[in-house]
Amino acid sequence: ANSVKPTPQSSWPSIISQRAISSSSPSYSSSDNDDDNNSTSSSNSNPEKQAMIQKWMKWNTSKTWKYEPNMDLISKIGQAGTTSPLDQFRDTVPTEKRMKESVGRSWSVAELRRKSYDDLHKLWYVLYKERNMLLTESNLARRHGYYMIQPERRRKVRKSMGAIKHVLGERKRAKIADHKLYLEELKRVDGLMESMKMAEGEEMEEAMHKEAKDMKLEE
Repeated sequence: ANSVKPTPQSSWPSIISQRAISSSSPSYSSSDNDDDNNSTSSSNSNPEKQAMIQKWMKWNTSKTWKYEPNMDLISKIGQAGTTSPLDQFRDTVPTEKRMKESVGRSWSVAELRRKSYDDLHKLWYVLYKERNMLLTESNLARRHGYYMIQPERRRKVRKSMGAIKHVLGERKRAKIADHKLYLEELKRVDGLMESMKMAEGEEMEEAMHKEAKDMKLEE
């Protein structure tokens, strides 16, 4: 008679799962552990490497810029009787006035062509500040969930800045074309001068030959 007892069917899943776990789990040998220990000990035993790592971490920490908001300046934004440098990033015109009045149009290219370079530079600076202010107002409206007042101002500012770029591009291309014509004219004049010098040299040489021939005939 067989002395081996049959395994009940209820214990098969547990046996199968144990075999699956044992077969799927990675096998770590003592050599792997020794390698890890050796690498850790070698990195810890290298004082130059540790000093370099500490120096780099200290430098990186000192160079990292940390933003710390100035709550005093932020609390003064838009308050009556107070001035703050951050007021330039907010629209100081009252909301009731902005809702009633309409804004003007954008600058046209024809108008900007009559402006000097200094005037265009000043106008660009004003439009740049206006764009930053409108971006702040748009961001606040999006964050607090209300509609931005006079949203068409962003499009008009962007169109005016594009017109300034167009005018400056026209002037740049005209200046490049004028410089190119100047170089061509200078090259042509240099060629004429060279030809005149050559002609004068040939005339002088012919005159000298003629004078020498006359002197020989007189002798």
